[in-house]
This record gives sequence, C-alpha cells and structure tokens, in this order.
Amino acid sequence: MFSGIIWSTIQPTVSRGLEYTGDWITVKAMDETELIKSKVNIVDLISEYIPLKKAGVNFKAPCPFHNEKTPSFVVSPERQIFKCFGCQKSGDIFTFLMEKEGMDFKDALEMLAKKAGIVLKQTESKKDFKQRLFEVNLKAQEFFHYMLTKHPLGKNALEYLKSRGVTDESIESFGIGYAPNSWESLTKVLLKRNFTISEIIEVGLAVSSRNGGYDRFRGRITFPLIDSKDKLRGFSGRVLYLAEPKYINSPQTPIFDKSEYLFGINLAKAEIRAKKEAVLVEGEMDVIMSHQAGFRNVVASKGTALTEGQVNLIKKFTENLSLCFDMDIAGDSASRRGIEIAEKAGLNIKVIELTSGKDAAEVVKEDPGLWEKAVADAVPIYDYYLTSTAKRYDVKNPVDLKKIGMELIPIWAKIPDDLVRERYIQKLASFLRTDEKALRETIDKEKRFGQKSFTEVFHPKVGVDNIVSQRSRRELLEEYLIALLLHPPKDYIFVPTFLETLFLRETFRQIYVLLVLYLDSISFKSKAFSINDFSSDFPKDLLTEVDRLYLTELDDKLNSSKAWQKEVDGVTSELKKALIKASLERLALEIRNAQEFGKMEIVESLNKRFRDLSVKLKNL
Repeated sequence: MFSGIIWSTIQPTVSRGLEYTGDWITVKAMDETELIKSKVNIVDLISEYIPLKKAGVNFKAPCPFHNEKTPSFVVSPERQIFKCFGCQKSGDIFTFLMEKEGMDFKDALEMLAKKAGIVLKQTESKKDFKQRLFEVNLKAQEFFHYMLTKHPLGKNALEYLKSRGVTDESIESFGIGYAPNSWESLTKVLLKRNFTISEIIEVGLAVSSRNGGYDRFRGRITFPLIDSKDKLRGFSGRVLYLAEPKYINSPQTPIFDKSEYLFGINLAKAEIRAKKEAVLVEGEMDVIMSHQAGFRNVVASKGTALTEGQVNLIKKFTENLSLCFDMDIAGDSASRRGIEIAEKAGLNIKVIELTSGKDAAEVVKEDPGLWEKAVADAVPIYDYYLTSTAKRYDVKNPVDLKKIGMELIPIWAKIPDDLVRERYIQKLASFLRTDEKALRETIDKEKRFGQKSFTEVFHPKVGVDNIVSQRSRRELLEEYLIALLLHPPKDYIFVPTFLETLFLRETFRQIYVLLVLYLDSISFKSKAFSINDFSSDFPKDLLTEVDRLYLTELDDKLNSSKAWQKEVDGVTSELKKALIKASLERLALEIRNAQEFGKMEIVESLNKRFRDLSVKLKNL
C-alpha cells in the first residue's frame, strides 16, 4: 500500500525504558520529570499567570510572551502542552516556567517538584545510563579512527580522503575514522570492552537482530558528531564505494537528536562568536575543507531544511547566518520553512551563491580565494529570492509573471519585520514593473489569508478575492487533512486508504503512515483514538508537528462523524486534483518540447497520458 517508505522508521522499538506490548508502546517506568508532569496540570499552572478561556477541548488566551489582540495562545490539558501560533513558542510546564520566569531547567524542576509535593532524588541510575552511552561512542570512535589511520583495512578510505584534499591534521581534529565492511567487527570489540548488546543498539551503533545485533556502519568513512559542549553524541557514515544511501547517521537516541545538531559546531563556535556570523553548508566535507583553509565559522545542517533546534543553537553564538547549499533553496518548500523559522527567531539571513556548479568543498579545494569572495558577496535572502526567480522566469511573459507572483507573494507576506517587508515590496514592484500600491494590497490580502482558519481556506466565500497561490493553498490543505485525521469524532472508526504520496511534504507523509498503522491497530481492537498513545516515542521533529496540528482549532460542526467524513473526503479530493493538475502541467511542457524537436511518436504517447489524466480529473 505504501510506496517509498523506510520501514525502519516506523518499527516499534524496545528502548528508553519502554516496553513493546504487541500493538503500541506503553511506558514502563516514569522518571522524575514525567512524575512531576503527571501531578502538575499545565492549565492550573498557566492560569496562575494569565486567565484561560475554554475553547473546545483546549484553552485559549492572549499570548503571555508577546503582545497580541486576537488570542493565539493554546493550552491542551490532554497533551499537557502549550503553543502560541503567533510567536511560535511552545512546550510543557517546564518550558513555560523557563520562558516566563527566566529560569534554567534545574530551577524549574525544583520549583515544580515542590508544587507537586515530590522530593527530588539524584537519579544516578539515569545519569549512569546516559554516561555509559557516551562511553560506548568514545570507544567506537577510538576503533573507527584506529582502523582509518593505523590498520590496512582503512588504506582505501585514507587514500580517498587524501584525494579529496583532506590533510592528516584535519583527520585528527575532526576525528575521522573508518568502519570496516564487516557485519560484527565493531560490535565484537565493544562487547569485549564489557558493553552490553542493548547499550550498543541503544546508542545506534548496532541494529537489533535475532542473534543480538550487527554493525550499523559498514564500509563507510565515519565522522563523529560532537556537540557544542564537546560530547560525542553519534556518528555519520559516508560510503566509500558506490552504494545507497550515500550518507547514514546515528538514529534518534537518548543522547542524539539530529534536529538539534550542527556538524562542526564544537570547532566553529569560537570563530562564529568572533566573526559574528555562522556559515551553514550541507555536508561534512564542506565543513572540513572550509576549516582546513582557515574558514572556521562554518557548520553543516546535514540537510537543507533548518529546524527550530538548529536555529536556537545558532542564536547562542550569533544573529547572522549565511546559507550555502547545492540546490536552489528558493524553489524548495522545506528550505523556505526553515528560513521562516530563522527569520522569526530574529536571524539575519544571507545566501552564498556558487556559480561554478561545484559544492563548497570543491570550491575551497580549487581556490580558497573564490570561497572567501563568495562568502563576502553573500546576498540578503529576499534579494536572493528575486535573483533566483529572474533566472528561472521571463518577466516579459505574462504566464511567467503569474508564476513569479505565486512564488514570491506568499513569501513576502510572511516577512516578519514591517520595515523590511515594505522595502522588499518596493523592490518586487520594480522587478515586476507593476504598480507598487496594487502589489502592496495583494500582499496584505495574502497576509490576511495566512491568518485564516483551515475551514476558510477549504471553503472560500463566494465573491471574495482569493489571491492566495495554489502552492500555499495546497500546503495549508495538507496541514488541514492531517489536523482532521488527528481529530476523529468520538467513537468513530476510520482508517484512511489513500496513498501517502498524496502529501508533498515528507514530514506529513511520515505522520500519515504512522497514523494509518495506529488507526488500523485500534480499529482491530475497537479502541478509542488517543493522541497520547499515538504520539508516544515519536522523534522530536515529528512530535512538534503533531502537537502543532493537534492544537489547531477546528470548526465545532466537525464533531459530527458525517460532517467530519465529508470534510476529509473533500480535502482528499482537492489534493488529488492538485496532484493531477501538476502532472498535466508537466505533460503539457513535455508535449511542447517533443513537438519542437519533431518527436511525433513521443507526442502521441504523451497526448494519450494527457487525455487519460484529464478524464481522471473530470471524474473526481
């Protein structure tokens, strides 16, 4: 049923004090923070600071962290969390106190423990457990580094690194290693060092098997993932020979969360502070070659989409961020979402453009001066959006002009600073050669649209000028569908059957697959939907999205199973239509290209596909 799914991400695991019960996961033991959270109700705590008003199953109020007229601060008694849809602050009882009172976690823990009537104990066993995982990583690092630098099995890997221009000094400073192409070499070494197989699996160095476990990293150059406090939290492995995937990372573990990590931050933090700027690149080699050439304020996100955790990490050292990615981030929705997060956090963002078609590592190796100039010539993010569209579209073509508007107007509407937004409205008007006043009104309408409820997006009023772009409407409908599926009517059994490819956003695909598995399991046992059961043991990045959409306020009429099902069917149909329309646009372009080159046999085949899709669209 599901295409393109990495099933290892959805397999139930026996980890983190959790016990698999055959269908979902049940908490086996509760630590002090969980015990406190079970005794201190978040609604009662926040009510001590601001008056909360009931809104369906949740509570609402004007946000205590920023000034606003319309309440966008939501508190969920079921999830025991809060979220402001204005300033984006969110969290639990600990986060609230830390934000409101300016406390660190230890002070918040002590204050809430007192409120809950709990005497805190030094949880040595938990500390010892995590410390053991750090020790496993350190021993693994010794093994990997030895295999690369001293053992004959690492010879090819060492030669490859030298061919890429990596020096012995960089190999030492970054702790680069090599994992032999063997199923058990590391696991056997660690077992001999008195670590248990469960510890080796828990920290992500081995994968569970019938015989215990086998090495996760095999035949790969390894890069230790060290945080800003010099703790080794995991590893990244790059293939030495042709294989997929090119890179693999340690999975989410009790000591590693990819969404809050930046490669090279341990070596770059001092230089970032000194230069008052962080340069963000894609991969490990980009960082290593940059540092090697003397550019030591460079870190890697290990993927182009910035997360809230990574943005917060950067903000500890600087407010200035320059991005350098291989792909055109202007056309990538995931990258734009990350940029929005960084913008809302107050970062000043620029983009480094490499015109040679090479990545940062290749440019630095060829000529460090070119890299230095590219960094110095970085352009502000909104100027980059303008130049990117100028390269991809013809402003003299009305069709392209419409596409530019569809792409840039939703971005301009989300610029958080009024003065910056006004400046770029003027620039965009000049670029499009259009009336500035008319453009400003259009952007204001788009801005107001972004504040509409999901119901208003799906059911626009007749006669109202809905100028929102298809792309932003589609993104909102994807969110709406997930939000609906997270709010099934009471005692209503429903398991969706459409493919996860209906969603363009990968995060929503993952949530949807997990949701279908969960709904299927509870329908089989006639159990009621529970958001807490569903989201237990979720990775942090998925949990953040689930919480945000679960706290979204839906129309009261959707409590009816008939109305809810009709809404789900309607949104699903709209998304299917959007997919087909996008396919038709691509086919139309392919047909024109084939006609220009006289490939009539291909034209006939493409025309048939176009007709079939048109009929399918008409029947939806």
